[in-house]
Amino acid sequence: MYYQSTRGHQDKITGSQAVIKGMSEDGGLFVPQKFPQLSWENVRGKAYPELVKIILSLYFPEFTEDQLNRIVRHYNKKFTNEFAPVRSFGKRSFLELYHGPTASFKDMALTVLAEIVSVSHEVNNLASDILVLVATSGDTGSAALHGFAGQEHAHINVFYPTNGVSEIQMRQMEAVNQPGAVTYAIEGNFDDAQKTVKELFSDSAIKTLASDKKINIMTANSINIARLISQIAYYFYSYDQLVNTNVIKAGESIDIAVPTGNFGDILAGIYAKQMGLPIEGTICASNSNNVLTDFFHTGVYNTNRDFVKTYSPSMDILISSNLERFLHLISSGNSQMIKEAYNTLNQTGQFTWSEGFPEYLQADFSNDEQTLQGIQEVFVTDKYLIDPHTAVAYQASKLSTRHCLVVSTASPYKFVDPVLQAIQLETSGTLQEKIYRLAEVTGTTIPESIVAIANADIQPKHIIDKTEIKDRVKELLEKR
Repeated sequence: MYYQSTRGHQDKITGSQAVIKGMSEDGGLFVPQKFPQLSWENVRGKAYPELVKIILSLYFPEFTEDQLNRIVRHYNKKFTNEFAPVRSFGKRSFLELYHGPTASFKDMALTVLAEIVSVSHEVNNLASDILVLVATSGDTGSAALHGFAGQEHAHINVFYPTNGVSEIQMRQMEAVNQPGAVTYAIEGNFDDAQKTVKELFSDSAIKTLASDKKINIMTANSINIARLISQIAYYFYSYDQLVNTNVIKAGESIDIAVPTGNFGDILAGIYAKQMGLPIEGTICASNSNNVLTDFFHTGVYNTNRDFVKTYSPSMDILISSNLERFLHLISSGNSQMIKEAYNTLNQTGQFTWSEGFPEYLQADFSNDEQTLQGIQEVFVTDKYLIDPHTAVAYQASKLSTRHCLVVSTASPYKFVDPVLQAIQLETSGTLQEKIYRLAEVTGTTIPESIVAIANADIQPKHIIDKTEIKDRVKELLEKR
């Protein structure tokens, strides 16, 4: 199994090498040269860690059985109850991906990413320290900190928009107090942070300094191929649950509706489809930052628009990194076309895609009012509580004509204010008062990780301008 750059760099590398590199020298992202096939029937009844192990073994054949066991054991350490349960209501099911240590779907991959990185270094006989750089719109930051903080030879810097995350998300990140873990609130938005972090991987001065210090710089964002591959597993796992509970027939095709910002979560579903899982339609659900919806409707990807802060902040993104991998897939690996498109994007803020899109892809978006309506509708109709990101996907799932799996990416308690507003409850009071009010009225359980930080006095420790990101990384490297 080999990997190549979306932009045509000629060197083919192994999966473990792709994990270590993070991004290609030409600015592209790594993609597998082929998709291994896996029948869902061959993994029926598998426990979630075992299923992840099977998926990883297909994409990283250089990993030994013992190494794979080391990787997936972290699930049993960090997930105390269910891994990814499915709740079904008629022709729609919700895949709950928020039962990990930070109550978001990012835990599904980041729980094991640190060990995947460690094993990748081991396989390639590398002994360097690791500096993990993370730009986050909220959930990736806290999940990455929980995954990497305290790991031997690992340092992690997280950059998040100071006014672009929920209070719970901020507290989760700032509450981490481990050696080698530093969190920065930036005066800017997620796209500002992500753009700078991606540029650091090709910055000659930073690369030279890191090499001199024997430090490997990598990312825990979904541009790292290990993140994407790990996420494939929960699509197979959820399909098995749908069959086992007689919601669908064995072999029946389903649709998926996925709240989408950086395009990683939905792309994992598309990769599962490429592997043979009976997914028919994929619905890309956006909020008012609807650059993807417009793109799939018009063929024009245009970031020259106002950035909107919404009730679904983890999707407040205009530059969707993993879209590049999708375009590489549907263009049959036309790297020249990808390279030209992204050069144009960097120069003008937009590009036009003239090749069209597959019929299985649909796209829709919801504004904040429609998002609140979605939360209320599901709660009234099904007595089921969802967060704003899931509500965006729920609204988009109405495009489906078959059984639709709505990917639920975060606990409603991470976004308590809009959820309270949606179901017409009082939104005043302290954070602790609000989450207990929501629990009392809805009869739902507050995640332990949120209870632990709800009443603490936690504030951002480092607030910097977006232009200071490179300087802070440089300072850290110089001190090593």
